[in-house]
Amino acid sequence: MRDWFHNNSRNLSGGPRGAVLKIKSKPKMLQVWQAYHALTYESQWKPHVDKEWENYKAGWEVENPNEKPPKKRLQIMVEFMKEKFENETEEMKARCEEYRLARKESPVPNESEKARNLGFQM
Repeated sequence: MRDWFHNNSRNLSGGPRGAVLKIKSKPKMLQVWQAYHALTYESQWKPHVDKEWENYKAGWEVENPNEKPPKKRLQIMVEFMKEKFENETEEMKARCEEYRLARKESPVPNESEKARNLGFQM
């Protein structure tokens, strides 16, 4: 038993146990409201989301003192952005779709070794 444990508990690869290849996963395509968020949040919606969060938090604390609100700021932001995206113009929705498709493509130049290796991983 002692010999088995000694032989099977060693790390032969030199790195973390079981980690032989470092393969990155494919980047996932953004949802349309996430593209809308990336294009407009900092310049247009951040103060509104902050205000919405403060109003939600204050309303919750009045009704339920000494309890944390069930929604986090992220959930409030996601709901806000989805609602604003639904009411957006067709031109902006098309721009968001273009942004999504542009983000799907690999940012690495094709002639580099890194791009070639990335192609093998996909």
